Amino acid sequence: MLTDFVDYQCTSMELYNLGVWDVIWAISVAALGGSICRAWLTKGAYKGNPTNWPLLGMLPGLLLNLHRVFDWIASVLAHNGGSFSFRGPWFSNMNLYITADPRNVEYALRTRFDNYPKGQDFSDIFHDLLGHGIFNADGQLWKTQRKITSLQLNTRTCKQSTDQTVNRTVEDKLLPTLKYFCDAGRYFDLQDMMLRFTFDTICMVAFGVDTGCVCPTLPVVPFSKAFEDALECTMLRFFVPRKWWRVRKWLHLGKEQGMPEALKGVNKFLEKEIVARREKLRHNFGLSVGGKSDLMSYFLQMDGDAPNDDKILKDLILNFLLAGRDTSALALSWFFWLVASHPSVEKKVIEEVQHVMGGCEMKGKPVPTRAEVSQMHYLHAALTESLRLYPSVPIDIKEILEDDILPDGAHVRKNDKLVYAIHAMGRMESIWGSDCCSFRPERWLKPDDGTFTDAHVPPFHYVVFNAGPRNCLGKDIAYLMMKTVASTLLHHFKITLVPGQKIEHKLSVTLYMKNGLLVRLEPRTP
Repeated sequence: MLTDFVDYQCTSMELYNLGVWDVIWAISVAALGGSICRAWLTKGAYKGNPTNWPLLGMLPGLLLNLHRVFDWIASVLAHNGGSFSFRGPWFSNMNLYITADPRNVEYALRTRFDNYPKGQDFSDIFHDLLGHGIFNADGQLWKTQRKITSLQLNTRTCKQSTDQTVNRTVEDKLLPTLKYFCDAGRYFDLQDMMLRFTFDTICMVAFGVDTGCVCPTLPVVPFSKAFEDALECTMLRFFVPRKWWRVRKWLHLGKEQGMPEALKGVNKFLEKEIVARREKLRHNFGLSVGGKSDLMSYFLQMDGDAPNDDKILKDLILNFLLAGRDTSALALSWFFWLVASHPSVEKKVIEEVQHVMGGCEMKGKPVPTRAEVSQMHYLHAALTESLRLYPSVPIDIKEILEDDILPDGAHVRKNDKLVYAIHAMGRMESIWGSDCCSFRPERWLKPDDGTFTDAHVPPFHYVVFNAGPRNCLGKDIAYLMMKTVASTLLHHFKITLVPGQKIEHKLSVTLYMKNGLLVRLEPRTP
């Protein structure tokens, strides 16, 4: 699948779609560039490197391409051999070294891990929502939380509970809802449905609460809505200088206007659940007496490193929710779009699911078990290939603590940022060959027996699940959830895409489809 780099006319309506107050700072600053800069901004997308303007730096090029920022980054990196220095406006602290070179990625994520933390800017952006949780922490605080989370996720009880929750949510909630839309012959947004499903599932795994997002009426759930509003505002902060989003926060402009109310909704829900769970445990209604087998209950009953402070516990659970909700839902959305666009891949997935499950009728079982999805090698390869092209987290940012020299010879300076472009890495011919933009699951299969393998891919060529000390702890859960949903849905239904819809990225830190994924389902006949 080829990435389309096309010219673009920047209009006032496009800017409005980003949020008027979220870009008005940029319009004001750009006006200082005079008539020459303004004329350039109306010409269309840049063909290669953006101009480094006096005062404004390369910000105009970024603004012009915000609607396609990840494709733009990929094109700039391809034009520059895999790495590029982005200069921000003067005094903005937006000087970035952007790279898709696996050598640089390995150097930052493993070799010199301590010199490339998340950093204070990253922490400030996410602090209002995520506090000091694992996703937003560095140093000893991060190590402690990672230890706690790893211990719990790897317990046999937690894995069994997760398996049961995923299967139960698919069978009792997702399948009936999808069948309703199928029987009605109605189009619906499959990305929204996947976000609802993962939100319900992760909330059950994290704190044992059914939020009721997945049902035919598609209800607006207050906690889910508050979480999404807070996350959208948080993500927009990434694309503006630090001083500007702080000013907007202080003046309550744009998305920042609704941030306090959104945070209030999120915190109120979680604080209520923590208080209720502590009360049950005080009265001996713990895991051994019919209590909840969720992460919150585990954390509350831990010895030693147990997070006794409610604020720390809230941050820990909320970070887990963020890590699990968007990543799996968006990965599934792009996967279903790719599969619906590649009938030969769909056919192979269906044949494998039917073979593993015992024929077309799946022996009467609507949802496969963990043991059964572990045998679905082609499906695993197709999901892995989809994530290569459309990673749920398309870029990641690290702060540079001390001056350094990267493996590609670049000199990077203290307090600048290193950005490794995961989305762009999947489109680098130097990494994946001439078919780097093609959706080809077979690149992950052994030619002799067709089983999945990633042994031939160096770990820092494929960093969809991060790598090094911060590698993703929830990778196993993510694959279990994705394979269960994908195999079940594709076995029961044929996905038809709404003709003419435009599939493109949304301006976000995670890889949302801007307009969703409109589909219609038909019963799949044997």
